[in-house]
Amino acid sequence: MDDDIDATGRRIAHVLRERIITGEIDMGHKLGERDIAEELGVSRVPVREALHVLEAEGFVSSAHRRAAVVHRFTAEDARELFDMRMQLEPFAAGLAAERAAAGADTTALRAALEVAHVASVAEASASTRNSDLHDEIFALAGHALLSRMSGLLTGRTRWLFRLTPERDTVGRWDEHAEMVEAIVGGHVSLAQTLAAAHVERARVESMPGLTERLPPVERPERRRRSRRVVAES
Repeated sequence: MDDDIDATGRRIAHVLRERIITGEIDMGHKLGERDIAEELGVSRVPVREALHVLEAEGFVSSAHRRAAVVHRFTAEDARELFDMRMQLEPFAAGLAAERAAAGADTTALRAALEVAHVASVAEASASTRNSDLHDEIFALAGHALLSRMSGLLTGRTRWLFRLTPERDTVGRWDEHAEMVEAIVGGHVSLAQTLAAAHVERARVESMPGLTERLPPVERPERRRRSRRVVAES
């Protein structure tokens, strides 16, 4: 029974996560356990578990005895995300290149690059396909802890990509192609350098627009409520 609940909770988390990332569910939208359970034909227990997962991943915010709310992506979130990508992605690219040099199979990575190329030309699901390519780099790195950390990073990176659709161009695929070539060729330092340049270029090109579109921080209403409680006491 517990295994069934866990599997259902993971499925619900996946459905809600995709809806948030694609914008089907807006930032700030309340996620009522009863409404979700009725829509998906499940009990409220796995829905509650799914919401806990999404909160741990940064997609959902909740307060004591209040409905979960889709997190409002902020400029500070974007800056922190780029900071983490700068640390993890060059490391992953270097490890992947080391394993490729040692004979690891790079078929999945090369296939993901081709799919990303087709998506960039067709302008269809480019952000998702680009994320899939990065996932393959992390997978090829063969580092268990890094893989777990990347899982928390990937969804929010896709969310950020959706907020900057103007960057989903053939030029991004060219950057990926250079990285993949370095990784497949086993060139560790080059793979690390190209991955770092890729993240930094994305930061430089994206942050000005994101700073204009997104609020600097979240939860101004919570701070105002806190001040009222202090004043009334």
